[in-house]
Amino acid sequence: MRAFRIVIAGHGTLPAALLSTAELICGPIADISAVGLAATDTPDRYAEALRAAIGHDHRRVLVLSDLLGGTPFNLASAIARRSPRVVCVSGVNLGMAVEAALTDGDLTDEVVERLLEAGTDGIVETERHRARRAS
Repeated sequence: MRAFRIVIAGHGTLPAALLSTAELICGPIADISAVGLAATDTPDRYAEALRAAIGHDHRRVLVLSDLLGGTPFNLASAIARRSPRVVCVSGVNLGMAVEAALTDGDLTDEVVERLLEAGTDGIVETERHRARRAS
């Protein structure tokens, strides 16, 4: 069983869509939430929503954000810098979200590395991928 909470943070409806699609693959996922930045949100309002999703208990939290340097990432990173229980990763994709949802145990450096690999390993260009496999 996963011992940490997951927050998918990003622009617009992308976080909700990633969560919905991950649940299509995995079934219902416990302790996960999606926090989308709407065009009408202020940074303060969005930071409040992130903090609410992260929670105020002592559990570890993995924040998967959509875009390096974007407002969701910047605000989540600021929260993570002040709270060692929060880890923020940028560049979330469906492979990474599914891998995180299916993870058992604690949020360790090894788990974060595995999530980064799951995210990047799923990014291929078909011809290059075939050529690598053939060699």
